[in-house]
Amino acid sequence: ILLKIKKGEKMKQVFNMIIAFFIYPFLKIKFKNRNIWLVGGNAGELYVDNGKAMFEYLNTKKDLEVYWIINSSSPAFKNVNGKKLLRGSIKSYLYFMNSKVSLFSHSISADIVPYLFVIPLINRFHYKVIKVFLNHGTVGLKKRQPMNPKLEKLINKLIESYDINTADAEYEKKIKNLDWGIDEKKIYITGSPRYDSLENIVTLGKDKLFFMPTWRPWLKDNEAIEETDYFKNIIGLITSERLQFFLKEKKIELRIYIHQLMHKYLKEFQENIVGENVILLPKEADIQYEIMTSKLLITDYSSISFDFFYIDKEVLFFQFDKSEYNEKVGAYINLETSLFGPAAFNINSCIDEIMRIHGNDFQMEDEYKKLKDIYFNYKDRNNSERLFKIIEGEIIGKRKNINNNSIV
Repeated sequence: ILLKIKKGEKMKQVFNMIIAFFIYPFLKIKFKNRNIWLVGGNAGELYVDNGKAMFEYLNTKKDLEVYWIINSSSPAFKNVNGKKLLRGSIKSYLYFMNSKVSLFSHSISADIVPYLFVIPLINRFHYKVIKVFLNHGTVGLKKRQPMNPKLEKLINKLIESYDINTADAEYEKKIKNLDWGIDEKKIYITGSPRYDSLENIVTLGKDKLFFMPTWRPWLKDNEAIEETDYFKNIIGLITSERLQFFLKEKKIELRIYIHQLMHKYLKEFQENIVGENVILLPKEADIQYEIMTSKLLITDYSSISFDFFYIDKEVLFFQFDKSEYNEKVGAYINLETSLFGPAAFNINSCIDEIMRIHGNDFQMEDEYKKLKDIYFNYKDRNNSERLFKIIEGEIIGKRKNINNNSIV
């Protein structure tokens, strides 16, 4: 994800990069023999998903010096469990130039070192570092979107330069190879690091339902969000008197997380959400905790559904705009035959399904469990370790190729 950065901030980041480049030769001795690894995601805004999982795993390795790249204004700044570097700062660029590995969930340019890839001469450092693309979620329910023709060649070149690209199973590897055009030799079936720590947590008090709709790329910035079918269906479900009565009667809590790319509309959602058993979560919410403590996920096309599926939790797909989504975005998996949970296409049928699933004590049906072998090669909770060993092998290989030649 490439955030729209103000021109002044962009120029500051480029200026910081140039300063780091010029002071790099004078500080080489300071970084000698240091094993620096950088991790980031969501353009420095959040501390979540595979990046967070891998960062915390790497922090258990005593011989590594690991840093999370984050924006100073990030609401998740205080949540980072380890060392931090400010995204776009002189220090972060300097540490990147002296690092061995960078791991990221969206792109190395957005998450780790803004703009470095496109700056002549300085971008030589880009090829020195082992680059690991973690994904921010399992690929399947959302096709890769067409790129801006002006940037397509540049973005493809950036993606092709990544040394390691992870996948959960052969089906995901094929998507990245055949549809994304990634070299098969660079795609490794490791499993997602964030799945390693997933477990079912039983909490006291009310049962929890987790509602997390994803964003819609076709919604325009100048469009009144309240007038869209997207908003009307989400708010219509939440405020339904029938659902409100059911939640209260059964002592159930509905917890809602609006996708980060829709957070500019958070005020509009907040103003329309009612009900004593309904909670709107903040941007920095611990999504993994919500996954582990919720009985049911209600989503539309979010990759977080795979997290629930991984630990045998029921998923309800509320696909109120299925035809439009298929036309404008599309999915790699067949939404008719390959979903791992029931689907509802309007508010009333969604409530019907919620009630039915509750009546079945939130147990996943066998027909869905049979699909797990398609989507997950590994269920051993060793995904982080498996990826770490692959990275170590890549470091050894790159070290031989560089043959100790210095950069700059």
